[in-house]
Amino acid sequence: MSDLLGQTEALLGFSVDLEQKLSKGGLGGVGGVIDRFVELRGVLDEVSTEQLEWAKNMTHELVTTLQGVAKQLEQLEAIKRALPAAPGSATAGIAATTSPAPTPEPVSMVTPSPSQVSNY
Repeated sequence: MSDLLGQTEALLGFSVDLEQKLSKGGLGGVGGVIDRFVELRGVLDEVSTEQLEWAKNMTHELVTTLQGVAKQLEQLEAIKRALPAAPGSATAGIAATTSPAPTPEPVSMVTPSPSQVSNY
């Protein structure tokens, strides 16, 4: 019986500690975690598997296209380096003065509508 009481006290202590950690972490305790889970599940229910598949496929296509562009740019750079620059041109001595390309502006992501997804 005392073993059962010790186990119950240990479990209660763990429960209290867990509740405090979850509250301290800004989650509102176990109840808050459950509420967030329900909210997350509701939001994710609004995103269809087809939309996720569409986005994944579009991302794959974009990566493939960009890899092709990068390869073409590497080839163009190799050709440019192999050819002598015209005297007085802006590219004379390019190997010594090459600076990194400017950082592109971030692209905002838009969730496709179900009709857009069905088109792909």
